[in-house]
Amino acid sequence: MQLRASLADRPPYRKFLIIVGLTLIGAVLFTALGTILAKILYGIDLSGDPALLNSEGNPSLAAAFRLFQALAAVGTFVLPAFAAAYLFSEHEKTYLGLKVRPGAGALITVLLMLVAGIPFINWMMQLNSGMHLPAGLKSLEDWMLATEEQAGKITRLILGGDGFGDLLINLLVIAVIPAIGEELLFRGVIQKQFSELAQSRGAAVVLTAFLFSALHMQFFGFLPRFVLGIFLGYLYLWSGSLWLPIAAHFINNAGAVLLSWLASRRLIALNPDTIGTEAGQEKMLAASVFLTWMGLWLLRRQFKKT
Repeated sequence: MQLRASLADRPPYRKFLIIVGLTLIGAVLFTALGTILAKILYGIDLSGDPALLNSEGNPSLAAAFRLFQALAAVGTFVLPAFAAAYLFSEHEKTYLGLKVRPGAGALITVLLMLVAGIPFINWMMQLNSGMHLPAGLKSLEDWMLATEEQAGKITRLILGGDGFGDLLINLLVIAVIPAIGEELLFRGVIQKQFSELAQSRGAAVVLTAFLFSALHMQFFGFLPRFVLGIFLGYLYLWSGSLWLPIAAHFINNAGAVLLSWLASRRLIALNPDTIGTEAGQEKMLAASVFLTWMGLWLLRRQFKKT
């Protein structure tokens, strides 16, 4: 039986359910594999004692979580995206938008936008952290806070090393693999299905961004991640190249890894998470918003010409 493009004629809602199934299978298999390998290689049972997360600074624990995160990302995002493209199209790379290469001008504009947008992103993060659910949903909010705290502990564990080797590994685990995997699945596959379902490319961008932010399970960072998802979605929609949102996603994540590494070596004194949110920085925030929108206008204008 020919499997390639065998499901190409299925309606979009069935394709979406197939994507969900592939993602769940990949997530279960590769998180299990990550747990097993962490036990074999490092003698650490990641499915056991939750108090493990309190052992920040433990190099073996950090290595185990890095391995687990990398395998989970490959199984949850990368493989399901390629499997879906294989089942839905005879030309996987074309289907995923990997055939079109973005120009240097677009890449430079995206880089400058992400740097200029740091105060705006921090402001959204601060706004998001001040939001609270109604009193009747306090138990849900407490669970969200606990989930956020656990995710923060894992992130601090992974980013704990200050050696150059730690920096390279963290760039791979936190920047390279998630940027490729998440963009392949969300923008390369899911956004297409939402576009067909909603009969609107703009609605597909927003729906995909909502799902992208929600599935990170970090609720007090939902708003900035949702806005980032919309930005990545329009980069793909305008350019037709998945490499552009992959590059933007990588720059965003790699910047956070690099700044954390520099701070751990005491090479920078500023706190990048508060730029644009402190008293007296209102003009900086306004400039950040203006430059971000100007960058969007320039990108849109460039892609309309091409």
